[in-house]
Order: sequence, then structure tokens, then C-alpha cells
Amino acid sequence: MVDVDFQSQPIPSSLAEVELLVGRLYSPLSPSQVAQDQETLQWLQRSPDGWQLADALLQSPDDKVRFFGALTFTVKLNSDWETLDAAAAQSLLQRLLSWLAHLIRKAEGSLVVKKLCSTLVVYFIRFSSQWLRCLRHVLSCLVEERFVAADEATLAANHSSLLPQLTATQAATALYFSSALVEEVGKTDANSIKHQHFHDKVAQNVDDAVSLMRCFQAWVSYSHRAFLDAAPGLGPLTQLTQLVIGCLGEEALFESTVEVLTDILINYGMFLRPEDSQVLRSFLVSEQARERIDRLKSGDNDFDLIMFGRLLLAFADARVQDLAREPERSDCQRIMQMLHDLLRGEGYAVADDEMCVAAVEFWTSYVEFMTDALFDPPPDKLPWSPLAREHLVRAIEEYWAKIRIPGPQNTASWDQEVRRGFKEFRKDIGDLLQSSYPILGVQILQTFGNLAIKSLESQCWQDLEAAVYCINALSDAISEGQAEDEALSGLFGSNLFVALSAPGNDVPERTRQSVVHALGDYATFFERHIVFLPAALNFLFHSLASASLAANASRSVFSLCSSCRKALTSELPAFLLQYGQVDRTADTMVKERVLGGVASIVQALDRDEEKLKFLHQLLEFVRRDVSACLLSLSEGLVRVAEEKGLSALRSLASIGKGLQEPDDVLIDLEAGAAAKPFWQDGPGADARAEIWRMVEMVYDQMLDALPSDGDLVEAACSIFKAGFTETAPGPFLFGPEITTTFLLKSKVDTPRLGLLLAAAGSLVSSHSTDSSSRIDGQASALLKHVTSFVHQLGDPRNDPEIAHSCIDFVARLLPRYVDILLTLQPPHTLEAIFAFTLKSLTSQDPLPKRSAAQFWASLLMIDVRSVSASSNMSELLDRLGPPLAEALIFNIGGNGSRSDLDAIAEPLKKMIFKHAGSRAWLEAALAQPSFSSAKVNETEKRLFLQRLMSLRGARPTNSLIRDFWLMCRGTEFAYTS
Repeated sequence: MVDVDFQSQPIPSSLAEVELLVGRLYSPLSPSQVAQDQETLQWLQRSPDGWQLADALLQSPDDKVRFFGALTFTVKLNSDWETLDAAAAQSLLQRLLSWLAHLIRKAEGSLVVKKLCSTLVVYFIRFSSQWLRCLRHVLSCLVEERFVAADEATLAANHSSLLPQLTATQAATALYFSSALVEEVGKTDANSIKHQHFHDKVAQNVDDAVSLMRCFQAWVSYSHRAFLDAAPGLGPLTQLTQLVIGCLGEEALFESTVEVLTDILINYGMFLRPEDSQVLRSFLVSEQARERIDRLKSGDNDFDLIMFGRLLLAFADARVQDLAREPERSDCQRIMQMLHDLLRGEGYAVADDEMCVAAVEFWTSYVEFMTDALFDPPPDKLPWSPLAREHLVRAIEEYWAKIRIPGPQNTASWDQEVRRGFKEFRKDIGDLLQSSYPILGVQILQTFGNLAIKSLESQCWQDLEAAVYCINALSDAISEGQAEDEALSGLFGSNLFVALSAPGNDVPERTRQSVVHALGDYATFFERHIVFLPAALNFLFHSLASASLAANASRSVFSLCSSCRKALTSELPAFLLQYGQVDRTADTMVKERVLGGVASIVQALDRDEEKLKFLHQLLEFVRRDVSACLLSLSEGLVRVAEEKGLSALRSLASIGKGLQEPDDVLIDLEAGAAAKPFWQDGPGADARAEIWRMVEMVYDQMLDALPSDGDLVEAACSIFKAGFTETAPGPFLFGPEITTTFLLKSKVDTPRLGLLLAAAGSLVSSHSTDSSSRIDGQASALLKHVTSFVHQLGDPRNDPEIAHSCIDFVARLLPRYVDILLTLQPPHTLEAIFAFTLKSLTSQDPLPKRSAAQFWASLLMIDVRSVSASSNMSELLDRLGPPLAEALIFNIGGNGSRSDLDAIAEPLKKMIFKHAGSRAWLEAALAQPSFSSAKVNETEKRLFLQRLMSLRGARPTNSLIRDFWLMCRGTEFAYTS
């Protein structure tokens, strides 16, 4: 070493002595000794041999010495950089980058690496003109794990090819360098001519820095996928987080940094350590952050502001528990205030303000946390809950202002996407309100009730609509308590309906629509408070005149009239008068609902004479459509006739449904007996006959004109169904003769034939109880009609749906009309029916297979002694037992699907339980050469049959069948079939 005689202590004469001196800096020495050692080391660093000393110290096994070596390069650069020419500077850069690559390859700790990165930053400050793409150069050397010439790095590689090759440690090193670079250059005055060139040259590295930030993001994502919760996988990366957060202060890197941090908060929230969250929290409550929120609030939608708003929301969502539990903390208060400010931006949601939309997710999380917390421990143990509730109420009121529907002048420029987005936003706020109700209770309903009344008084229709919309959203959540009813009474007992119907008030249609919805949503409220019903229904009938309101208004009319029928009988004349004013312009659905609703009020009248009077008035509206249908048909206007005909039939079906007794009303058998002559032979008989004539005229003539119109068939069937469920005579309880006449009109190619066959089955079922009258003639006629369909189909596979309906009808004849089935003539038609059901059992279509299984289960359970044609029954079972057993074994032996096994088990159990020949039949079926499965042997078949017979149709039979089916299929089908 060089000798100097002004030193106060001997100068080290060897590298070992220098290392010893460095080590003493970390030992407990006196301050004077430490100062003396530092003076000596600083002299060595500045000496002409300082460059060589730095190289030598970086080779030491001691990391503290290696750190001092890196520091020596920094000191030497700061003191002697002006003595270096271009070649010497380039040589120094090569040494520094070589050391960096070498140390990273040797897994050097962050202390030395950071110091060497800061040395490289000093080099950039001193020689920026010679090192333009400094970050890319560092990246190239790290990837190659050696020094790469600057030209080679710049020309031969770009960041898109370099970054995927970086390891986590290499990415961390590059981020250290990038962060230190912008931090150091940022200390200089960008407006100074002297320093401007630094900023110009750093700007050339921005694209590399942005890509590097994304590289960090990718590594975080990878680490979570690769290591999940394993800390060793995240360690090198977590040390970088605060460096990344620090980049928020750099304008050039702000957007990319926000994007990275937002992604981490949303997808990898656990990645952030508590100290990282605190650093980010400090930034979010800074004046810079406050300024950005203020700009957002004022309507400035610059992209970087939107990105910042998303970062704030992501942080709040990740730390929602802290924000709720610690509302009095100053930083929590600031963040909550900013979150509220995001809901108060200028303009309309979606179209002008997207932050209030994005914030819904946070407030949903806030509600979810509060719900979980409040319903776990007793609420009195949660001192933070009152303030948390205040924040929630405040947010909901802020959202109320945001869901107000703008006027046409504001929405004229909205495209479909914006309109759809605004609609979805309102739905999301409705969901938020519903989930908030368990926390806030009736308070929130009272809030919107008061807002609605206040808006009504000031005729602020947009505000009224928003308040009523919120009340509607709460309809499924609120309880039927006194406080809730008082809140609703304040609104529905006000002059709301009068104000909305007044001709002089220019009320927007959307406001009326929301009120119409409210009347339907709160039907049970009106049941409890019938005093409000007349005004509400008068408003609804008034709304039927509006094309945009009619559909929803008619739905509410039907709901309220049906549920409150007893309380509305005195209003029938007024309702019919009001409906008469809109009947001619109303569409089919509106007519159907309103006439059905009014009919339900007619049903609530006590006397049949009164019912008949108002029924005639209802039928008058139907007569108009029937006449219009027939007139249009005569003029060749087939489609107009179809519309009017469908309207007439559907209106009749709705009237019939409305006239049905409610399910919760006790049936008065004596009153039903008294009503029988009135509707069958008395004054009401003419009304019933007229209904049938209208149905027949429309059905026959329209089906001739439009033979493939299934809607007509469905509408007509609905009329008859309305009478099948009635226990007391009425205008829609047609006699079996009329119903059969209608059903016999069908052909095999009639559209929706399954509905007609189902109606035939319903007719038979309604006359199958002991207390009902027999309809042997009609049952026989219908059976022959159905048999003709079976003959025309031939095979159930030709039309599985019709096949199912035919078999289902035959099954409904059992057991009461079994004699009619067994005496069917000619005999070959009966054989055809049984053959058809056996074919259905072996088909692959589930509908006919299951109906056939039900038919045979019902037939096998009939006691042959109770059948007048008992000899035919016994002979039939002896003859059909073997093929039936074969069909059942066909399914159980692996050919049926697993989902059909329970249906197939029913006739099998009945066969074993009721018929002595069943064992022989089943044994023969199992022994057939055509038995489908080769995976079971004769012994297994025999054991199966023994167990089957021993169970005698008991419940475990199903499990036994399933196990045998699996054996026949192979166990690989256990979970897939």
C-alpha cells in the first residue's frame, strides 16, 4: 500500500489488514477509534489505488467487506470521475456490470447488490451521454450473466425478448437499479438547463421500466401459482414491493405502477406484507392522492385518474375489515371520505362517471363483512358498528342520487352499450340495498319513503322514481312488521296516485313504471291495508291506456285483484268501466291479465246471481274478439283473425282461472250442491253454453285455416283445464260430453297433440274417485281414439312425445276403468296397445319408457277378483308376463340407462309381489340367449334372482337392481352413467 506520513495511525499494508479495518467498523469501539478507522478507510478509497481496492474487496468472502468494495466504487466515482476519459469510463462500466452479473450469479445478498446498483446510478449521472439505454443494458447483462457490450445489448435485444428470461432475483436487481435511477435523477431540477439532459436521457428508458414493472407483476402471479402460501417462493419479490410503491411518485411510471399494484391487490392480496400496506396507505392519504380524487369528483376522467381510483378501490376492498373496524383512525377516515367522494362525481353513471360503478364491488364487500360480523358476536360487543352503519347509509343515499334516470336530452347520445350498462348499474344498486337491509333494518325503508314523499311534494319526478326504485328493491327483504307498514303507509297513503294521474302533471313514464312495479311488489301490504287498494287499482287501470305501462300495470292488476278479491267486490263496476275504455286497444296479454284479475273478484261474490251478472260483462269483451276473428277470417285476413282468436281463447282461459276457488279457501260441499242446478240447468247454464260455443267456433274455423297453429290448441286446452280442478259446478266446468266432443276433434297430426291427450287424461282422472260419477261412454270413446293414434304411430320411436301421452292416458284409466280397457273391441286393438307399451319399455326414449313402466305397475296391482272381466285379466297376465319380464330384464341387464332403473323397478316389484308365475318368467328372461351382458355368469344371475324373489318387492329391491345393472355394464359405469 502507499505510505503517507500524515496519518494518525499506520496505513494497512495488505488486503487482509484493510478487511480487518472494515470489520472493526461493526465492532463495539470508542467513537474516537471508529472515527479514526473511517478516516483511514476513506483515504484508501480516494487514493489512486482505490479502483483496484474496490475490485479486491468485492472478492472477499465477507459480505460486509464486499459492501465496502461496492461503496469504494461509488466514492471513487464521485471524487475522480473527471479524470476518466471515454475509454476509461467505458472500461469502468464493464467492470461494474461484470461484478453485478457475477454477484447475482453467486446469489449475493440484497445489501451488496443494492449498493452496486446505486454505484451504477452514480455512473449514469456522471456519464449519461455515454450510457443512453442504461436499463436495457443492465437487463442484458443480467440475463446473459456476463458483461454484454452496449451496442450489442441495444441492437440485438429488446425488452420483449429479455424480460421473459429474467429470474426473480434478476428482476429484483433490475427493479433496484430502475427505482434508484429515477429517485436520484428526480432530485435534480427538471426545469434547470444544467440538469435537463439527465431527464431527457432517463426518458429513453421509460418503455423498459414499464415492461420491467409488468415483469414484476408476472413474477408475483407466477409465485402464487407455483408456491401458493409458501413464503420461500415469494421472499425475493416481497422485498421489492416498497420500491414498486415508491414508483407511484414518478410521473412516467405512475400508470404502470398503479396497474401492477391494483392487480396484486385484487388477485394476490396476501402478497403484501403489513409494512407494504402501510406504505401504500400513506400514499393513498397523501395530498397528491387527495388532489387526484378531487379531480375525479369534478368530472376529470383522465386515464391516470381512473387508474388511481381503481387502485384506491382495490386497496379498500383488500382492507375492508380495517376500514370497518377502525373508523376513528385518521387514515381510515381519509380513505372512507375519498370512497364517498368517488360516489359524488359529476355526470351520470356509466356514461360520464365510471368510478361510482366500480365502487359497487367495494360497498358490497363492506356489507358482507358487516353482515358476518354483526350476526356472529352480540352487536353490543362491536363498538365500531354505529359508525360503519353511518358510512353505509351515506353511501346508499349517494347511490340514490346516481341511479336517477336522466332526461331524453341527456340520453340522446347514449349508445346501446351505455344504456345497457346504466340498467345493470341500477340492478347492482338494488342488490346492494337488499343485502344491506339485514344490517340497517327499517331505517333504510323509512329513508327512501321520506325521500319519495319529499320528491312528490316538490314534483321532482326523477328523484321520486329513484326513491320508489329503491323501495321496490327492498320488497323481498323487508319483514311485515308495524314499522315497515307505517313507512309504506306514508307513501301509499299520500296523494301519490292522484298526482301521477293528474293530466296537468308532466310525469315521466319511467316514474309511473316504477310506481306500477311497486304496487305489484307490495301486494301483501295491500292485503293487510285494504284502505289503500281502490286508489292504487284506479291508478293501475288508468295506466293501462299507456302502451309502455300496460304490460306491468296489467300484471299488478292481476296480482292485487287475485290476492285482495274479497275487499274489492264493491269496486267491480268501476273497474269494468275503466277497463272498457282501453279494451279495444289493449294487446292479448293485457286483456288476459286484467280479465283474469277482475274475474277473481267476481269469484269472491257471495251469490251466483251476482257472479252471473258480472260474468256476462266480462264475456262481452270476449265476444268482441270472437266477432272480429270471424269477420277477419271471412275477409281473408288470416293473421288478424289468428290474433283476435287467440286473444278470445286466452281471455276465456284467464277468466276461468280467475273464477277458480283460491287454494286456501275451505270447500263448502253443501254450497257446491246448491250451485249445481244454477250452472247446469238454471240461469248460469246459458253462460256456460255460450263459452263453449265461442270456443268451438274459434277453434274449428281457425284450425281449418291454420292447421299447424299450436297456440290455438294450447289456448283451448287451457280453458278446459280451468274447469278440471273445480269441485263445485261453475261456468267452466263443462260436462264430460262436451269435453269429449272437443277432444275427439284431434288427429295424429294436430299440433301439440300431447296437450289434448293430457286434457283427456285429466278428464278421466277427475272422474276416477269413488265420489265422482262414472263416464264409461266417454272413456271408451277416448280410448278408441287414442288407440287409433297408437296404430298410426306403429313404433314409439316415431314420435316419443305422442307415444308417452298415449300410454299416459291409458294408464289413467286404471284401476276404475280397467273393464273398458280389457273389453276393447276388436280384440287386436287391445293387443296393439300392450305391444306398444312393451316396445316402449325397450326403447331408448325415457318418456315413453317411464309411462309404460307406470302403466304396467298400475295394471299388475289390480286385483283380478275385482275385475268383471277377470278371466280376460288372468289370461292376459299369463300370456304377457313372459314378454314383460323379458323387457324389464332387458333394461336391468345393462341396456337401460341408470336414471330409468327406479321407474323399471316398480312394475318388477309389483310382478313379484302379486303374481306367482313371476319367478319362472324372470328366470326364462335371464336365460335367454339374447341376454345382453356377457359380464355376468349363470351363477351371478341365479343369485340375483334368488335375492330378488326373497325381497318380494320391498324397498331394497331398487338397490339390488342397481348393483346388478352395474355388474352387467361393468363397474366403470358406476359414476358415469
